[in-house]
Amino acid sequence: MSSIGTIRRIRIICISIVVLARVIFKDIIRYNYYTVFDSVASDNNKSLDLYTNNDDDTDTPEASLPGHHTPLPQNSSTWFDAIDTKGNRGYIADPTLFRKLVLQWHQKIENENATTYWDRLQQYQSHLMLKKYDNNTFDMNYICSLTESNGGGGELNDGGVKIITDYVKVDYKSPVFRRGCTESPPLQHERPKLFCGIYTHNAQRDFTRISALSYGWKCDGFLAFSSVTIPSLGMVGLLHKGDESYHNMVQKSRSIWSYIATHYIDQFDYFHLGGDDMHVIVENMRSLLLECETESTNGKGRIFGHLASKGVNNLFIRGGAGYTIDREGLRKLHEYMPKCARDTIGFWEDNAISNCGHKLNLKFGDNRDTCTGQQRSHAISPGMIFRANGQSESDVDKNIRFFASQSHPMQPDAKVGMKVGLDAASNHSVTFHKLRYQSWMVRHHALLYRACPLNSMLGKFYQNQKAGIEGRA
Repeated sequence: MSSIGTIRRIRIICISIVVLARVIFKDIIRYNYYTVFDSVASDNNKSLDLYTNNDDDTDTPEASLPGHHTPLPQNSSTWFDAIDTKGNRGYIADPTLFRKLVLQWHQKIENENATTYWDRLQQYQSHLMLKKYDNNTFDMNYICSLTESNGGGGELNDGGVKIITDYVKVDYKSPVFRRGCTESPPLQHERPKLFCGIYTHNAQRDFTRISALSYGWKCDGFLAFSSVTIPSLGMVGLLHKGDESYHNMVQKSRSIWSYIATHYIDQFDYFHLGGDDMHVIVENMRSLLLECETESTNGKGRIFGHLASKGVNNLFIRGGAGYTIDREGLRKLHEYMPKCARDTIGFWEDNAISNCGHKLNLKFGDNRDTCTGQQRSHAISPGMIFRANGQSESDVDKNIRFFASQSHPMQPDAKVGMKVGLDAASNHSVTFHKLRYQSWMVRHHALLYRACPLNSMLGKFYQNQKAGIEGRA
C-alpha cells in the first residue's frame, strides 16, 4: 500500500508541475503581447519598395505571424490595440500606404502592356497569398466566360448581372452632385475624404486582398482589420476583448471604431466599415458624400447605410452593406465607447453600434435615392436582389416591404411602393454584400467597370455601351 501511495503522490506532484508550467508559459506570452509597447513609426517613414520578398531584410518581416490573437483582458479599461509585423503592441498603421503602393505598382507596369485589373490581381504582392491558385482564378478570359448557366454561381445570376451592367451607373470621371432628381457638377470645395475599412481575419487573407485590389485602393485611406499585420496589403493585426471569432464581432467592431477614431479622425471626413465580402462603388460613394455635405445635422453627427427595421421604433443600420459615420459622429461614438456594448459577446455588431448611435442621438440615414426612393446600399448580392419579390417572410422580402412603406422623397404624401427586379436597386447604388467567393467578387467588379472584352460572354451583357479593358477598373 505504501508503494501505491508513493506513486499517487508522485503523480500529483507531476501534474502540479505541468499545470504550474502552463500558467507560467501563458503569462510569458501575455507579457509579450500586453507589456511590449515599442511604438511603431508610421509607414510614411518607410520605403515604398515592397514589391518583392524582403529576403535581405530579415529584421523586418512582411507579415506578423498568424494566429497570435491574444484577447485583451475582459476587465481591462483597454479594449483596442494593434500589433506590428514583429508582434509588438502599439502599432499605428498608415491608412494611405496601400493606395500609394498600388499607384506606384501601376506606374511600374504601365509600359508592360498590362490590362491593369487582371494583372493587379495576379501580380501585386502575390507571394503573400496563402494559397496557390491555378491561372483561371484571376484570368480575364475565364472570369468573363462565367454565367449562371455555366458554373458562374447563382448569387450573381443573369438578373444580377443585368442590375450591375444595364442599370447601375458608375460616376467614373468625378463625383456628381445630386439634389432630388437633378444632377449638376460637383461643388467647388475640396471633395470629402473617405476612409474605407473592412473586418476580416487571416484565413480570409486572399479574399481580403481581392477586395482591397478591387475597390479598397480607390479610397483616400484603407485598412483591413485582421488577425495578422501586412502593411503592403493594408492589413492590421487588431487586438480586442474576447476571441477572434465571428461570434465576437461586437467586441471587434468596438475596437475597430476606437482604433480608427484614435489615430485617423482628423485625416478623413467620412469613415465606412463593412465585411470582406462587401463591394463598395467608391466613385458613387463620393457622390453620395457630396449630398451629405449639404445636409445639416445640427452638430448631432451622422450614421448612414442600409437602414432596417425591427419594430416601429427600432431602426438599425445593417452591417452587411457596410455603414458610414461622419467625423462628428465618430468622435461621439468613441467618447461613448467605454459604455457602448462594453461586455456584449455576439455577432450582431450592427445592432450594437446602432443602439449606441441612438443613445448618442446621431442622425440616421438610409442612403435612399433622393429621386426615386430606391435603395443605394444593399445587404445582399445583385442576384439575390433580382430574385426577391417582397412576398415571402425572408429577411430580404421583409426589408423590401419596409422600404415600400416609406414616404417617397419627392412626393411626401405618397409611398415609395414595391421595388423588385431591376427596380430593386438604384442607378446610383454604392454598396453590395454577400459576394462570398473570389470569382464572384472579381466578376462583380469586372462587370461594373466594363473590364471584360466585348466578345466574351459577360461582355455581351453591355455590348451596346462603351466598354473595353480599362483605365477605370
